[in-house]
Amino acid sequence: MWDEEITLVSSDGFTEDELGQQKPKIKKIVVLGFEKPMNRSEFYQAGQSGIELSHTLIIHPFEYNNEQQLIFRDELLTVVRSYRASNEELELICRKKAGDSNSE
Repeated sequence: MWDEEITLVSSDGFTEDELGQQKPKIKKIVVLGFEKPMNRSEFYQAGQSGIELSHTLIIHPFEYNNEQQLIFRDELLTVVRSYRASNEELELICRKKAGDSNSE
């Protein structure tokens, strides 16, 4: 069940390039989890608000530090909402990030 790789993506400060311009440093952490079927009512309510939800992912709560983006099956996703379902499971409701078709 916990057999899907999910890469949590967060900003980790800045670095300078050869011109002295600051560029964000990206931190990626790979965790294991699984995909849960999308709640039908939540899916339709989000659609009425103009938000297209794409995945409900389950990970361990202790591995999550409020990252707002993740990579799942080579897609960059934005975390819309997180919900602690139990001591062992945290649900991440995600949508595909507009304009991005694959990871870096």
